[in-house]
Amino acid sequence: MTAPLLPASKDHAKTRVTLVGALVNVVLSAAKIAAGLVLASPALVADGVHSLSDLVSDVLVLWALRHSHLAPDEDHPYGHGRFETLATLALSAVLLLTGLGIAWDAAVRLVTGAVSAPGVWALGVIALSIVGKEALYHYTRAVGAREGSRMIIANAWHHRTDALSSVVALVGVGAAQLGFAWGDPVAAIVIAAMLGRVAWEFGKGAVDELVDTQAPDGLRADLQDSLSRTPGVQGLRDLRMRQHGARAVADVSIMVDPHITVTEGHRIAEAARADALGRIDALEDLIIHVEPAGHFDGFGATEAPLRGEIEGLILTLAQAHPMVASVARVQLGYFEDGLHVELLASLHANADHAATEADLTDSLRQTLPELRALSLHRQADEQSGLQA
Repeated sequence: MTAPLLPASKDHAKTRVTLVGALVNVVLSAAKIAAGLVLASPALVADGVHSLSDLVSDVLVLWALRHSHLAPDEDHPYGHGRFETLATLALSAVLLLTGLGIAWDAAVRLVTGAVSAPGVWALGVIALSIVGKEALYHYTRAVGAREGSRMIIANAWHHRTDALSSVVALVGVGAAQLGFAWGDPVAAIVIAAMLGRVAWEFGKGAVDELVDTQAPDGLRADLQDSLSRTPGVQGLRDLRMRQHGARAVADVSIMVDPHITVTEGHRIAEAARADALGRIDALEDLIIHVEPAGHFDGFGATEAPLRGEIEGLILTLAQAHPMVASVARVQLGYFEDGLHVELLASLHANADHAATEADLTDSLRQTLPELRALSLHRQADEQSGLQA
């Protein structure tokens, strides 16, 4: 599938804020790097490189937005949400590498003594950068929070670190102006440390998501509450939830009355799924497995013979009974204590129902020791349904 030229409408806000950020970063990075070179300020150059790394992150975000909203396809059956995660991880790597480069350059200047006081105009450029990047941070973070996008929020923090690094650069350049020439490269090293910390925080979150770390407890609690509200759900187990880009996917087993039909169990599951997806905006998909309450493991679930192994035997013995004309249906119940069998059969007119049921139970138990209960229903009763 070819990515569209523009993301879907729900991503327009993310795209717009990222393009605004890219434009601001182009202007600021060019201004700071040029001023840093002209005014001999390594801290200002480092700050400009930081803004340039912001521009790289903006490009990564735009790339992710082009892909993450696409619907599932043959190659990506779970959708493309993790393109955002991949972009967040790449952004973290850019932050880390930028920080290491800045720290190395500043350390070399300190060791070699190649430090000097930058021109006074450096202070004005830095002040302009602080105002611009702080405003961009608040704008971007608001959009990320509204859209529930950790990638956009991470990019906002990238803008915030640029603003904070400009504050550090301002202090360093100011110190150099007062005669402490080492203040400029020291400020650059502090900026690098800030970059490394932010890179760790967002990189760890992205890695956690890629290795399917459990989703936050609050989100899991919301899902548990929603599922438990559904009529017919008697309990939950094996709830697993993981992040998938900006949203989450989950799978869970719901407990239902073991005596209901498969179709009723399926209806309960679909109702629970629809309610959860409607209540929880952060939930992208939910897979529900239906299990019988009180009988989801043990003999009935793991050891009892399957229908193909015993249905022929049951039919043969039942139809061999002199009072049974034919058997229309065999219904099997798998429980902890063994098999519960219900037969829908046509009986001869003179058949004693209770006696026939008792005879069939004794006969089947001789060859099917797993049998714990047998119920015989006349075929004429089919309109009113099988009775327990």
